[in-house]
Amino acid sequence: MNTKSTKQDKVTDGATKAAETIVAAGQETIRNFAKASTESYENAFAGMRTKAEGLVEGYDEIAASGKESIEAWSAASTAYGKGVEAIGGEWLNFAKKMLDENVQVTKAIMGAKSLNEVMDLQSEFVRGSFDGLMAQSTKVGELATKVAQDAVEPINAQFTTTVEKWHNKTA
Repeated sequence: MNTKSTKQDKVTDGATKAAETIVAAGQETIRNFAKASTESYENAFAGMRTKAEGLVEGYDEIAASGKESIEAWSAASTAYGKGVEAIGGEWLNFAKKMLDENVQVTKAIMGAKSLNEVMDLQSEFVRGSFDGLMAQSTKVGELATKVAQDAVEPINAQFTTTVEKWHNKTA
């Protein structure tokens, strides 16, 4: 019986070792699978995290750019408003000057002693009014050009900054 028991013990030992080997291999396979799954999960979420951070950064840049645009348009509106006010003031001063000259010419005409003197006064007044109107139109035209340049300047500067920022980002 001793021989039989030794054979049986050897078979049992062999089966136990085989079972242990199979269990160890199964555990190693499960560990490798878990490790590979974890790495895949981490890689996938790292990419998503990077993309999410990029989106947040892009949103922040767009929000900042929007704020800069509003500030530029506000500065442009302010410059335009001041310019229109200056142009209106110029025309008002011109109208006041013309009214004063009209009153002076009317008084002079009323005091004229001859028709020739009236015609000369009237002719001089018309020539002076026309020259004044041309000079005032030139002055207001130059002022309007300056107003347009001043109003466009903040918008142009902001646009240039934005284009350079996005160009540098894509380069």
